[in-house]
Amino acid sequence: MDKRQREARRHQEDIALQRGLLWVAGAAILEGLLVLVNRFYINYAIPDGIDLAYGFHYALRGLRIAGPILALLALAWAVIRQWKGGKTALPLIVAIASGAVGICAHVAFKLQEVGISMLFWLVIAWAVLAMVYYIYQREFFLSAAGVGMSILGLWFVRFGGGAGLEAALCLAGIVLLTIAVLWLKKNDGMLPGKEPSPFLAKDAAYNAVMISCLAGIAALGVALVLGSAAAYYLIFAMLAWMFALFVYYTVKLM
Repeated sequence: MDKRQREARRHQEDIALQRGLLWVAGAAILEGLLVLVNRFYINYAIPDGIDLAYGFHYALRGLRIAGPILALLALAWAVIRQWKGGKTALPLIVAIASGAVGICAHVAFKLQEVGISMLFWLVIAWAVLAMVYYIYQREFFLSAAGVGMSILGLWFVRFGGGAGLEAALCLAGIVLLTIAVLWLKKNDGMLPGKEPSPFLAKDAAYNAVMISCLAGIAALGVALVLGSAAAYYLIFAMLAWMFALFVYYTVKLM
């Protein structure tokens, strides 16, 4: 690798790091909003804070509906722009941000204190996942997304009480991700459009991604059948698998 190639690679790595840090900054803002929800909605003062708590209540109830709708519209926008050969960064940012806000609003609204406690960790996990997307191989991002959805679904089974629908949605998300990975494998990692663009390298480790997704589907399926006791131990099993993936892809990056 000559000097010009090293400089180009360093420039690309700097851009990736900057983009990752922007997502970390967004996660920090979301964490701050969660602190406000926890202070003025979950642990509001009586009687002075009741009116403000009602305001948060109605805001969360609206955001839990508006967030997913806006995310779906933004995803449709991204698909259209991709198909026409345009840039998809902005619609994808809107989709991810809207989806994150919608999920946080729903969990806080439905699960209250236990939900807020989980969200503090979930937002950190989203920030880490963004760094993985920009710094590591894309297949690690897909594997981490599948395992992460399984852990989230297992948490709903274990601590969410009547959150069976949310766990089932996490399971459906992993299934859709598995289908998308199979489609990418069939098309050599290329995204469709007017000018097809690469998402995964031709030598991508598809087997690791498929194993991760299938493990997540199996773990979540078992937990939905056997209940919260099984979910508790499966959470640790999937966390161990996530750590193994992190070590594996870190070694590959060297």
